Amino acid sequence: MEVSYNLRYQKQSFGNKVLIDKEGEIIIYAKGFRLKGKGAGDKGELLNFSELKEFYFKDKQIIFITFNKEKYILSEAGTLFEQMLIDLYKSRNTFLADALFMKVGKLKGQYDAYFERISKFGKPISKAKVKLCLYEGSLLLIPELQDVIAVNFNFVNFHEFDDMEYQLKIVMDDGSTIFISQLANDYEFFEEKMNTILGGMYEDYVNGGLKEAFPEFHAGTLLKLGFKMKGGKAVSLKDIKKMDEDMAARVEEFIFEDEVYKEKASVLRELVDDYNIYFGIAKDEKSKDGFVKWALYSIPENNIVAFTILPRWESEEKFHSTYFYKIIMQQGRPAEKAADKIREIEQALVTLKFVKDPCHKDKRDLKHSPYQYAIRKMPFLRILRKSFVGRASAVDVKQWQEQAKKIVTNATLKN
Repeated sequence: MEVSYNLRYQKQSFGNKVLIDKEGEIIIYAKGFRLKGKGAGDKGELLNFSELKEFYFKDKQIIFITFNKEKYILSEAGTLFEQMLIDLYKSRNTFLADALFMKVGKLKGQYDAYFERISKFGKPISKAKVKLCLYEGSLLLIPELQDVIAVNFNFVNFHEFDDMEYQLKIVMDDGSTIFISQLANDYEFFEEKMNTILGGMYEDYVNGGLKEAFPEFHAGTLLKLGFKMKGGKAVSLKDIKKMDEDMAARVEEFIFEDEVYKEKASVLRELVDDYNIYFGIAKDEKSKDGFVKWALYSIPENNIVAFTILPRWESEEKFHSTYFYKIIMQQGRPAEKAADKIREIEQALVTLKFVKDPCHKDKRDLKHSPYQYAIRKMPFLRILRKSFVGRASAVDVKQWQEQAKKIVTNATLKN
C-alpha cells in the first residue's frame, strides 16, 4: 500500500514550540508514512508506526505524539480527510496486528460485522463496524477509525451464540465482554467455523499435548484440564485436585522431574499452599521433550509472585532462572490483587510463546528485537515489567535459595 494526500503539517517540540509548518503531502506506506513539503528537493520525514506513542483525531485534524515527545498536527486535507484517515488506520492496524502478536495461526475467514466491548464493571468501552479476521487461535476486530482489537482464544472464559438475536457473546478471562452482531447472511457460516476452530483447538491441545504427557488418564479428565490450561496457562494445584486427585499428583511429578530444581524450589514451595502454586504445560516441538513446563508461586503474604520456566533444551545450563514480581496496588491487601498479577504473567508468556526476555530485560537490550514495540504498548506486559524486582539464577542449590530468600524478604511490605 502506498497512497498520498495533500495537507498541511506542523511539528512541535515538547514545549509546543513550532519547529516545522509546511504545506505538503503525506505518503502512507505499509509500516509508516512520510511527511514532506512541496518541491522535489524536500525529502521530508519518514515516521514508522512503532515511533508513535499517541495517535488520535479531532476537528479535521490528526494528532500524534512520538516516544521522543515530538508532536505532529496534520490538517487542511479538504474533502479527502476521512479517506486519508481510513488509509492511515488501515496501515496502522496491519502494523499493530503483527507488532503486538495478534495473529495466531492461519487465517480462516473474513466477515463484516458490528461489535460492542463492555468492561468487567459493565461500562461501555468501544463499539464500531468492523472487519472480522478469524484465525486458528485468535479473532481480530478491525474498525475503520479505531485501533484493531484482538481476541486470543486462550483467554476466552466463555462464548455463546444467540441464534435468536444473531449475535456472539464472548467473555474474557479479565471479565470484559464482547458482543459481535450484524453478520447478515454470514452468521451461520461464522458460527460453524468459529465452533469448529475452538473445538479443534481443545482437541489438538488434549490429543497432541496432554495425552502424550499423561497417556494413563481418560480423555474426559484431560479435556477438563485442557480447558483450564489451554495455551499453557497456569492452573492452581487445588483446581487440578478438584478435577482429579491422581491427575494433580501426576502433574506435580511431571513439573518436578528435575530433582535439582525441585530442591531449589523447595524454599518457595514451603511458602505456598495448593491454592497458590500453579502449573502450566504447553506443547513445544522445539524443546528437548516436546513440552514447555513452568511453575508459578503466588505469595501474597510477602507481596510477591514468581515463575520459573524449566530448561527447554539439553544445552541449557541448570540455572533455573526464576523471576519475581511485586503485587502492585493502590490500596487493599496483596491477596486481593494476586490474581491480576498471575493473569499478567499468563498473558505475557502465552502471547509471546514463553519468551522470557520481554518480561524483565531493560528496554535498551530489546531495542532491535521483535518485542520492542510490544513492551511499550501491551498494557499487561508494561505493568508486569514495572513490577519486576529480581531473579534467582544459579547452578548451585544453596546460592539459588539464598537469592530467592533475599528477594522475597525485600519485597515484603513494611508495616
